[in-house]
Amino acid sequence: LSGRVFYATNGGTYATRDRRFPGATVGDQLEMVQRDGSWVIAASNSQPASAAIHAKSGFEGQLNAGARLTFKLSEEIKQLAQEGQASADPLVPRGPADSVTAVCVDAGLLRSSLLKLANQLGYYGANIYVIDGSARSSHSNAFCTGFGRFRRICLFDTLLPLMSEGEILAVLGHEIGHDRLYHVHTMLVMSLAYFFVMMYALGHFLASPALSAAFFSEPKVYLSVVFFTIIWEPVDFPMSVLMKIFSRFNEYQADRYSVAANRQYGRFLGDALKKMMRKSKVNLTPHPFHVFLNNSHPPLDDRLKAIRDYYGKYYNERM
Repeated sequence: LSGRVFYATNGGTYATRDRRFPGATVGDQLEMVQRDGSWVIAASNSQPASAAIHAKSGFEGQLNAGARLTFKLSEEIKQLAQEGQASADPLVPRGPADSVTAVCVDAGLLRSSLLKLANQLGYYGANIYVIDGSARSSHSNAFCTGFGRFRRICLFDTLLPLMSEGEILAVLGHEIGHDRLYHVHTMLVMSLAYFFVMMYALGHFLASPALSAAFFSEPKVYLSVVFFTIIWEPVDFPMSVLMKIFSRFNEYQADRYSVAANRQYGRFLGDALKKMMRKSKVNLTPHPFHVFLNNSHPPLDDRLKAIRDYYGKYYNERM
């Protein structure tokens, strides 16, 4: 049940778009619906009255934006969590758990705020798409993609109940920063240039007389490709390290862009990063040398410190 997103339906109920939950049968769907006046989470099927109730809330009113409901888990779900059988359903709460919390989000109001921010920052013509990430996992993410009139703002649906509106706007400011600071364009040009250099080297390698004389009487494409991948590795590895250094630099720049967009976004962005890192269960204290070689994003502590420092310089006050 944890991490799922319920979408409003025409019948006044809310339903998930995935069908992975304990006791699911063909055609079942997980719904949030009122039963005997109280909101419950149950498996919907052709016989609603007999549908298994997985969690129950004491809330009896109508759901409005910002409403938070606490659902008491059924014994079946508790047993799954306590016995460590959550692997059968990746969205069952891990460890001892007695309840889950649901947050009601007004997607229409959030959409207006997102488009207003996009226009304010010069990211015109963007469309907003919600990705059904909850159908696969509880991982949260957001990104901007496309050029010109094909620009898109993409949000994982798991992001909506995880963060407040201000935190989502701060994250979007960061993502728009990647576009407005030409990070996407630069990375694309660099990747294409590197690809053409690699293909140019491969072309010479395939037709090399020295290679043919050393390993076989005449050039053989399949063996040449194998040898090329081995020989190219000493070139590829340092290039990948340089690309990761450039990527981390871009992340710092995008953070500063979001902070400069609104005085409140510094604090919101920091809180949003903490929530995403906690949800993703990333290593918060990686070794600096590991970060240097492998990480495309800076560690959380470094980003939070950079955000605080830039906020102090830009607004001449402490965050």
